[in-house]
Amino acid sequence: MNELKLAILNQLSKGRNKAIKGNLIAKRLGLRNDRGIRLAIRELIRDGIPVASSVKPPLGFFIAETKEEAEEYKAVLKGRLVEDAYRRRDFKRAARKLIRPEQLVLIRA
Repeated sequence: MNELKLAILNQLSKGRNKAIKGNLIAKRLGLRNDRGIRLAIRELIRDGIPVASSVKPPLGFFIAETKEEAEEYKAVLKGRLVEDAYRRRDFKRAARKLIRPEQLVLIRA
């Protein structure tokens, strides 16, 4: 496991009540923003560590400690998938309305 992931693990606590915001983790680790934190958390999850995030106070990341916490986070992820699917559908519809480049050619008389 790389140094960043280990440093993040040391910042995370078990349980939703001890969630910590990504920007605070970044600040503690001397990073300018939380982008790297988010990417490393994805890797931690791929590595089998149940890092979840809370969308209700306290906001932030934590290690899921109970089945209920895990189920709640899975529901949040499913909701995001559904919203992204709707956004994708709507964008595809909107993109169909774009003028094709060949339509911009002026007709010469």
